[in-house]
Amino acid sequence: MTDNALQQTAVKQPVVWCIGGIDSSGGAGITRDAITLADLKVHACVITTQATVQSNTVMLSKESMTASALNQQWQVLSESTQASAIKIGAIANDEQALLLCARIQSLAMPRPFVVWDPVLRTSSGGKLSELSEPVVEALLNTVDLVTPNTQELSWLTNMPVKTDDSLRAAAYQLIENGAHAVYIKGGHASWQTQACDTFVSPTQTIQFTQPRKDTGKLRGTGCMLASAIAAFVVHDYCIEDALTLANAYVSQVRSDSCSSSAHTPAFGRCVGFPRNPASFPLVKFSPREPLATQTFSLDAEKAPLPQSNTVISPFKTLTQTHLGLYPVVDSVEWIERLLPTGTNIIQFRVKQGTQEDIRQQIKEAIALTKHTHCQLFINDYWELAVELGAFGVHLGQEDIDTADLHAIRKAGTRLGISTHGFAEIQRVRQLKPSYIALGHIFPTNTKEMPSKPQGIERLSKYVELCEGIPTVAIGGINLARIADVAKTGVNGIAVVSAITQVDDPLHAFYALSKEAGFA
Repeated sequence: MTDNALQQTAVKQPVVWCIGGIDSSGGAGITRDAITLADLKVHACVITTQATVQSNTVMLSKESMTASALNQQWQVLSESTQASAIKIGAIANDEQALLLCARIQSLAMPRPFVVWDPVLRTSSGGKLSELSEPVVEALLNTVDLVTPNTQELSWLTNMPVKTDDSLRAAAYQLIENGAHAVYIKGGHASWQTQACDTFVSPTQTIQFTQPRKDTGKLRGTGCMLASAIAAFVVHDYCIEDALTLANAYVSQVRSDSCSSSAHTPAFGRCVGFPRNPASFPLVKFSPREPLATQTFSLDAEKAPLPQSNTVISPFKTLTQTHLGLYPVVDSVEWIERLLPTGTNIIQFRVKQGTQEDIRQQIKEAIALTKHTHCQLFINDYWELAVELGAFGVHLGQEDIDTADLHAIRKAGTRLGISTHGFAEIQRVRQLKPSYIALGHIFPTNTKEMPSKPQGIERLSKYVELCEGIPTVAIGGINLARIADVAKTGVNGIAVVSAITQVDDPLHAFYALSKEAGFA
């Protein structure tokens, strides 16, 4: 391949600018950024703030770039290679920081996503940044996400961070001072039995929990994490999924690169997109409350999601895991019409009526399917489903915060849960539901969706991640698309309008089943 062809190939990839120091050992800094981004199919452009002379164990010296030299690097990139995201690492001084703030703020809207890893010291103990408090505040108000460890969080806030409560208080202090969002790395939080990273924004708190692993030292994990976040953002993942994937990526690199018997720091292997379910964190969303009242832990009796070290019983399993076509209908008449097809599963999505009318509809649906092999799931109305003895109940993400999951499990009612990406899958995997619904895969007009269409490639990755829990694909699936969906290995394929909005629904059911390979 010619040099020109190589350059064209690289430019076709999304671009992230990496701003930070050069680590002569190659373990951290913009070298590590570039390696991480290349591993995740992103082209890295670099802007150097300082050059360090260091090994794995000691930093001998550093030389900072002048603001003029930094500005020239920015200018040449802005004229040739536009960034989809910007990752900032070590900033040597106030002059550099203020220049970067001005440059970022002058970018045309919508601006690239900007993540700042506020590196203070190298792993070998060398000091990298000397920033004044007002300049730190200016940076926090400029970037989209800051990713400190607990020591760096203490520096950013002038607050001691030695407990979960003090970590929470410091995170909220950053938000109140104008930070858009903060992702706190828990590797240095020695008081935690699990390694818990915490994302805090003005609207939500999310915890990402991994077991602590004695796998030796791996340098540059902070650079790696921030670069991976930028990579997944430019690959069009929502922030919750980008954080989940970046956490899993670092975990997988750590597992693949280190061993407990290692005597020297590892540099980190390239692992590509994280696909090992064991590398993914458990994810916990805290309720969306006013900032001043948010907490990091919920009352154990009321918490719908378990802590990472909690042993939890699975929900009752399906009687048939080969689900095939999964019609989603809104009336008892539709259930009666579709039962002769021999469908293994139906979801009843009651849309209107008084409470008594809804109760009667659900009661009739249960009676219709009681002596058949059709597994009937009631959408949303979990209390009526439990009371009336429905086979199962299907809940959305917002429902699992309020539904009594213990009561559903105790009643032996099966549970299906909707998800819309990696973070939500990791949120519900720990609940061990009867199945996980994955979507929406294609654009759909059935209802307003909280996420973008996921597509076949992501669906395949979701199925791998669910690891043993039956899966159902849903959203915009029709005759032209169903064969590709089936090839991902999902256990069932949910359809709505592909059956309910055609002239001959029974013919459509058989045609869809045949095209998917279910018939």
